[in-house]
Amino acid sequence: MKSYDPAKWEIAFKKCDLYKQLVNEYDTVYFDKYSSPQKIGFTARQWIAAQTCLVHSPFTQFSAIPFYYIEWLQEINPKNVYDLGCGWNIFKKYYPNIIGIGAEDPSGDQYYADIHDYVDDDYIQGHQEYFESVFSINALHFIPLSDIRKRVLDFASMIKPGGRGWLALNAYQMIRRDPIFKDTDLDNQENFLAINDFCKQELSNLPNVVCLDIDLREIVEYIDGNIRIQFDKET
Repeated sequence: MKSYDPAKWEIAFKKCDLYKQLVNEYDTVYFDKYSSPQKIGFTARQWIAAQTCLVHSPFTQFSAIPFYYIEWLQEINPKNVYDLGCGWNIFKKYYPNIIGIGAEDPSGDQYYADIHDYVDDDYIQGHQEYFESVFSINALHFIPLSDIRKRVLDFASMIKPGGRGWLALNAYQMIRRDPIFKDTDLDNQENFLAINDFCKQELSNLPNVVCLDIDLREIVEYIDGNIRIQFDKET
């Protein structure tokens, strides 16, 4: 089972035209979410505008990590790649075949989604084996940690045979929504290790998984993608 390798990805990505485009827009590129002083993770903590989605103040830095997974999804030459819970739909700026799906904001802000829908249980059941290529970054983790296996399997169920999917989840968000774990002292090393072991156990033996990264060195609100899973569904 493969895993994300920041050093190898940096070498490969710097050869791409897309990298050249990004460095023309931003001054600093991070390939490891723990390499920056601000520990920006996959995407910015500050979702201020579409231009700044990948950037941490002063808006001259960005993380290349999501592009590793999106490039992997593009390898099967899909007609469309769907971003579930797309927020500002920032990746469409770099990949015209990305279709962002996101709910309308009550204030009337459409969040630039191409398709306005809320990815809940009804949506999941109505889109079984629907997507050839699909990803979701920190949009399906608004659930209790206890339900993590169900949510991951729900995501996988929407991938067509022969398709690919990538899911990133933030452990902090799920812990704080769980009646069992929400009061856990995350500074206690024993509790930290228990949560790490729980996640590993819950996500063991998942079908069609080609990469499972559980990286809980820090369980904090602003680190995106503590848990990253790649699915490659054989036909």
